[in-house]
Amino acid sequence: MSDLRMNSVFGAVLASVLGVMGVGVLAGSLVQSNYPETAGYLPEVQLDAPGGGPAAPAGPPDFGRLFADQAQLSELIARGERITAQCTACHTFDAGGPNRIGPNLHDVFGRAVASHAGFAYSDAMAGHGGGWDYLALNDFLLSPARDVPGTKMAFAGLRNEQDRVALIAYLRSISPNNVALPAPLPEAVETAAPAEGASAGGG
Repeated sequence: MSDLRMNSVFGAVLASVLGVMGVGVLAGSLVQSNYPETAGYLPEVQLDAPGGGPAAPAGPPDFGRLFADQAQLSELIARGERITAQCTACHTFDAGGPNRIGPNLHDVFGRAVASHAGFAYSDAMAGHGGGWDYLALNDFLLSPARDVPGTKMAFAGLRNEQDRVALIAYLRSISPNNVALPAPLPEAVETAAPAEGASAGGG
C-alpha cells in the first residue's frame, strides 16, 4: 500500500513537471521571440522651401555692393574686428605679429595662399593654390575642411554670412594689398505677369 502511495506521489510530481514544460512550449509557439535588428526607425523628412520646391542654393555675398557703401563698410569692419576674438587663440592680426598655431593674418587679404614667411603649412594648404580674394576667403571661412580637405585648421567655419562678410571686411582693412572691389552683382528682375484680360495687341 505504501508503494502504491509513493508511486502516486511520483506520478503527480512527474505530471506537474510535464505540464509546466508543455505550457512553456505552447507559449513559445504562440509568442514570437525574434526581435528586429533596430528598435525602430525615424522617417525621412524633406523640408521644402516656402512656396514649394527645394531650397535654391544661395549665391556668394555681393561684396561690390556691400563694400561700396562707406558707412556700412565701417560698421562691417568694426563687427569683423570683434569676430576676431574667436580666432586669437590661433592667429595674430597686428603687423609683424608672431605666428601661433596658424599664421599671422595682418596682410592675408590679397596675398597668395600658404605664402606667409616662417609658417609651416600643411601639404593640403600648400597645394591649394590661388590667392585670398573676396570669394576665396568666403568659401574658406564658411567651411575650411570642406574648402581645403586635409587642412590642419580645426575651425568649423562661420555659417553666418554677415559674420563672414564682416570678417573679410576687417581683414581687407588691415591689408596693404590692393584687390579691386568686384562689380555689384546684377539684381534679380521679377517678371510681372500680364494683367488678366489684357490682349496682346493692347486694344
